[in-house]
Amino acid sequence: MKGSRIWFLQRYTSVFILSYLIYLIYFIFTNDLNFFIWSDFFLSFQIRIFTSIIFILILVHSFIGLWTVGTDYLTKRTLGFLSKPLANTADILRNMYYFIFVLLGIIYLTFVLYIIWL
Repeated sequence: MKGSRIWFLQRYTSVFILSYLIYLIYFIFTNDLNFFIWSDFFLSFQIRIFTSIIFILILVHSFIGLWTVGTDYLTKRTLGFLSKPLANTADILRNMYYFIFVLLGIIYLTFVLYIIWL
């Protein structure tokens, strides 16, 4: 991944996530909420699409952050400060780390999209 691209991508995703939160807060404070208003709001097609996109952007944002942590701290050099045997397994640990957070992201997205669209 190219550094400046992922830096900008993470910043843009955070701006979109913030705009979604501001829109939700605005909706909450400008309406006399009850179950029917809230459910009609989230059952509208536009909000379902917007929410789905935002959750995908949350995954992109978190993937970039977790990828950065993995490449910065799960290396032979940084783990070598803790112990030599741990440094020898740095590549394996980093790949397991990537696999776990990608798997959790897929599970998270599957459940969120299932809840939103059913």
